[in-house]
Amino acid sequence: MNANSDREYIDNKVGDVRTAVDDLRVSVSERLDALRTTMDERLDALRTTMDERFIALRTTMDERFDALRTTMDERSDALRATMDERFKAIDAKIENAVSKGVSEVVKWVVGLFVTTIALNVALASVVLHVALREPPPPPPAVAPAQPITTPAVIIQLSPQGAAVLPAAPAGGKP
Repeated sequence: MNANSDREYIDNKVGDVRTAVDDLRVSVSERLDALRTTMDERLDALRTTMDERFIALRTTMDERFDALRTTMDERSDALRATMDERFKAIDAKIENAVSKGVSEVVKWVVGLFVTTIALNVALASVVLHVALREPPPPPPAVAPAQPITTPAVIIQLSPQGAAVLPAAPAGGKP
């Protein structure tokens, strides 16, 4: 073998290796493209599936939240109605107690007013009676002492059941 033939042999072998590497590169590139395409398709399918699942999950959660919200609204309305009834009952009790208290106070005030008027009328009548009473007549003028000419009158009570006429005065004058 000579140097040229060795060189040609090596060049042929290197060319064969290059061709094999190029073929391998093309094959790997095609396989990678196919794998990339497959992965893209699978990822798109997975993404679509996940989107559908998330939409379904969101719909389910929205339905559950709406049901929960409805339940809570109903309970809140029921509680509000119960509290309104209790407040109305308490308000009625307070109003009843206040009206009883007011009526008691009014009774006392009216009684006090009537009593005050009665006392004022009684006091005014006593004051007017005392103020308007006629003054006592002046004492009679003292006359000189004269002998008493009329005998004294003696009153004698008769026993029970017997009628006795009074005796005539002793001087003959009736």
